[in-house]
Amino acid sequence: MKNKNKFNFLLSCSAYMLTIVLDLLFTYIATPNLLLEGNPLYNQTNFGWTGLIAINVITYVGYVAMAWYAFLKYKPPITNETDMKRYLAFINYGDADKYVPMMWKLPKHWGPQTACLCWSVVCVLPFCRMIIVLEWFLMILRIRNPLTETFFTIVSLFPMGRIDIVLAVIGAWALSFVWIQKEFKNNLAEIKRRNQS
Repeated sequence: MKNKNKFNFLLSCSAYMLTIVLDLLFTYIATPNLLLEGNPLYNQTNFGWTGLIAINVITYVGYVAMAWYAFLKYKPPITNETDMKRYLAFINYGDADKYVPMMWKLPKHWGPQTACLCWSVVCVLPFCRMIIVLEWFLMILRIRNPLTETFFTIVSLFPMGRIDIVLAVIGAWALSFVWIQKEFKNNLAEIKRRNQS
């Protein structure tokens, strides 16, 4: 499991670094003066290429920190609960009998919530960043056909054309349910392993 987590950590960090490099490279090719740059953080600072690169370095450091917590730091609690609701109650509130529907009550233990958020964001960001890379790619090559026109029409419907941000939020929310299922299955596997030994 440790080797798999290390691999996932390195893979996610490498994938996100690649998307950053491609994004910056294509940005330079498409708009060296940054007139077409749509990064909302950059638009607030307007520090040119130095500011844009600095923002990307800072966001990458944040990404690595989230990946580190999700894959390497977080140690899931092990419980004998084989019911999903009781499992969630245990990892969040320390008591399997304290199930809270829709998490309306703040958890007692924030580790699982933090790990879920970090894992979900880390998994979705490289894919969302690739949307920006694809946009630049299509603009650079000036590919115009009904499919690309439809794509850019859809992108234009989002605030500042940032479809990637909206998809990142939706994707991270959806992946949180995947994380819960994954952790629950891992817990069941650990229970089985302990019973066999």
